[in-house]
Amino acid sequence: MSDNLYAPPQADLAAPLPQAKQPPFYVVSRGKFLTLFILTFGLYRVYWAYKNWKQFKQDSGEEMWPVARAIFAIFFTHALYREADARLKHNGQDFKWEHDGLATLFVVVSVASNILDSLARKNIGYPLVDIANLLLIPALAWITWLGQRGLNAAAGDPEGRSNARFTPLNYVFIVLGAVLLVVVCLGMMVMAL
Repeated sequence: MSDNLYAPPQADLAAPLPQAKQPPFYVVSRGKFLTLFILTFGLYRVYWAYKNWKQFKQDSGEEMWPVARAIFAIFFTHALYREADARLKHNGQDFKWEHDGLATLFVVVSVASNILDSLARKNIGYPLVDIANLLLIPALAWITWLGQRGLNAAAGDPEGRSNARFTPLNYVFIVLGAVLLVVVCLGMMVMAL
């Protein structure tokens, strides 16, 4: 403290500012999650898995590769949901969800989507295979959202309010996805004629 009454206040610059603790899992609201998942044709699930594993790694200190777990999410979704369920139980939270069933459903629908993608690349079953694959996107989005509800609860934000706003980058992907969706639908209509 200075004796000069008119001197500017002095801050202790040597003391580190307290860091806000990041939640143990990626938190996102339902509207944002479903919009990004559907309009990116399901590619959002790679980012979603990466963010969950990255935050879990930072929170737990466990050695893992979040990128690999995101790319191969069908092998790691059960473990992710189990970690969230363990966190919920440890914190005494009463959140009802069938985490193993949701993870299994995620895997089954993801594998079915990959099979349909392979068939579509070989022009087998056109246009029914493409239509079926497009219809699986919202189904997989909803299944994954049901799992995300448990992750949100385990992170202490059941409604995902802390990540409900769209960022400028989100809007870029929304516009690109909407344009691509229109082009795909128009292309399928033209091919059907």
